[in-house]
Amino acid sequence: MTTELILTVSAVVSAFGILIGAVYAIYRAATRIGEALGVDREGRTIADRLDRVEHQLWENGGDSLADRVNNIEKHVIKVSTEIEFIKDFALGIQTAEQEIQTPKKTRRKAS
Repeated sequence: MTTELILTVSAVVSAFGILIGAVYAIYRAATRIGEALGVDREGRTIADRLDRVEHQLWENGGDSLADRVNNIEKHVIKVSTEIEFIKDFALGIQTAEQEIQTPKKTRRKAS
């Protein structure tokens, strides 16, 4: 019975030691993560920094990245439309000049 008691006590102590070691390891990891994600040099927390990033992702009246991308897209569409118009106009002028320069052959009716 003493051997069983000694084995049981040693198993409990070992399990308790492993549990304490695991809790300590988790605490150290959590502390490191907290330090890494804590406050930056300017005193902002991770939540403050994420709010600032989130502010840029959705349209909000001109200040966000999404608003600027939409403005660039509108400008590109406008410029491409103007270029297409100029191209069509220039091709129209070129076609008209070619028609003027090439004389039309006329047939004479035999009498």
